[in-house]
Amino acid sequence: MNREETLEFIDRQIEMELSIIKIVEENVSKLGNAFIKDLLLGVSQDSQKHAALLKSLKKAVEGPTPFISEAERDKIAEGIDKHIKMEENAVRTYQELADKSDNEQVKTIAMMIREDELRHHVLLKELHKTVVEPETLTEDDIWDVLWKDTPWHGSPGG
Repeated sequence: MNREETLEFIDRQIEMELSIIKIVEENVSKLGNAFIKDLLLGVSQDSQKHAALLKSLKKAVEGPTPFISEAERDKIAEGIDKHIKMEENAVRTYQELADKSDNEQVKTIAMMIREDELRHHVLLKELHKTVVEPETLTEDDIWDVLWKDTPWHGSPGG
């Protein structure tokens, strides 16, 4: 799929996600059952997230993404590390809730949330590996660009 086809595909997917959101909003306004209503709203929130991710992906396909500094990378990495630890704890606590509950609705929701937390965990690790690390512009990178092909390597005449 070439660049233009990819962009057209992304645009179609964004429209589809926005349509899902609209349908859910129309349906939940008529519901009295809070459990079903909240499940459908959760689907709608996922569609909102998908639309936002697709919009970001479109920007990435359209042009280069800006580099992040080492300081930004370190701050992001620290936040991701904290988030990963919180996700690990959440996975354990939702599993515990599902294991100990006698209520099938509680078990269902706890396991759904647990599965989301597991996906978040994997996503955060992958985000750090594929986005944060390669997008970082280090001081060494800058010096390498400035002096790598220079015959004098920063000193006058040699």
